Amino acid sequence: MLTRMLVVIAFLVCKSNAEALQPSSSPQDPLDLQLITLDSRGSPAKTVYYGYDQLLSLPTVTVKTDRDPNTNTPAIYTGVYLSDLFEAFDADAPFDVIAANCSDGRKQYYDRDYIAKHRPILLLKFDGKPPADWPNSDSGSWLGPYSVVHESFNPTETIYGYIEEPRSAPAVASLELTSFRPIARAFHAKERRERS
Repeated sequence: MLTRMLVVIAFLVCKSNAEALQPSSSPQDPLDLQLITLDSRGSPAKTVYYGYDQLLSLPTVTVKTDRDPNTNTPAIYTGVYLSDLFEAFDADAPFDVIAANCSDGRKQYYDRDYIAKHRPILLLKFDGKPPADWPNSDSGSWLGPYSVVHESFNPTETIYGYIEEPRSAPAVASLELTSFRPIARAFHAKERRERS
């Protein structure tokens, strides 16, 4: 009985936090996280912004890692599991991928299967510090305003000798909510262009 009560209380807390997360149609602060929702063709359908303090109001986790891949030093991460962001952003069932757009133009995709296996975290604090005080990577670039990190990573797949690598994303400028369909369409279009 007590276990059920705790589960219900945890559910209500998560639900109230998700409902309290109110997006803005324009950025109010340089640290606002841009969230782009893509339509079925992979085109931007809606763009909203969430404040840093709003993201901190979500259920967060604090974990210690032996080696941050960007600084090659031990680190303490505080952030939100990407799995919790689907609910926090009120994502419909068809959305099964969160894409992280990095400031250097790279994009990293996190599908629900990868998220369930590896529990990536949207980083909000690095060693207890807000993004403005985060260290630079070994290459000298800033890790903020957001990053996607892992507490630890254990490969679960080996395909044709390729061992699965962690999908880290430093310097995340925005996130996209999408599904496999537009991503697959983009890859097929690229293959067709390369063959022509």
